[in-house]
Amino acid sequence: MPVPVARRTCGLPVLVALAALGLAGCGAVSGEQAALPTPASSPPPPSAPKAPPSRTMTVEQLVAAALPTGEMGDPDWHPVEVREPQRGDGGYEVSDPACGRLLEAADARRPSEPSPAVVDQTFNWKDDLWGGSSTLASYGNSGAVAVFEEVREGLGNCRYYEAPGPASMYKGTVTAGQAPPLGDEAVQFEITAPSEMGPHVTQYTVVRMGSVIATFTKLSVGDDTVRAFPPALVAQQIVLLRQAQS
Repeated sequence: MPVPVARRTCGLPVLVALAALGLAGCGAVSGEQAALPTPASSPPPPSAPKAPPSRTMTVEQLVAAALPTGEMGDPDWHPVEVREPQRGDGGYEVSDPACGRLLEAADARRPSEPSPAVVDQTFNWKDDLWGGSSTLASYGNSGAVAVFEEVREGLGNCRYYEAPGPASMYKGTVTAGQAPPLGDEAVQFEITAPSEMGPHVTQYTVVRMGSVIATFTKLSVGDDTVRAFPPALVAQQIVLLRQAQS
């Protein structure tokens, strides 16, 4: 099943292909033209310069680029928390390894050398009992690309998993959603599990912006609760990360 991913693409291969088709479709040349000597091949044009890689961010820079929660209608202001580098196995105990890789990559729990700089935020909003959270993890430019690929591959293969819960077995069904057009690439999905209070839904929005992977989660329980992390806040966080890496 294809995973909806918002990615920036380039139209150059299409233009090249159209040009090639145009040449192939020309009529036959005259004998005089065919007798002309073949010119020496020209050297290929220089390739376009690559965009400079996004710089790796420190925890101090991530804290400075995080959303100012005290100004966002959060009645209980939560400071940004710096996550200590993980030691040992940071994996999740779930029944499907593909789901484990998805969750570990999205939550910045995959073993990595060097360890990424990670900060976490908690959000509470008026009339929303469950709130949400965000994680900003800077791996370096190539590291962030590799970790996001693990998120995408995990989402393409994970459909259902079970995991030990505080009182009973957690049984989560994973559903891919529409990827938001943010950052360099993004995915969105929901994990739904039954509970005594109704559907237990966790929405994930995962965006790569340069060297940073930003993950936003929103918990909802029951049918009458808000199920989406505020899109305006997601967009603002990505803008702040882009500015911090420029």
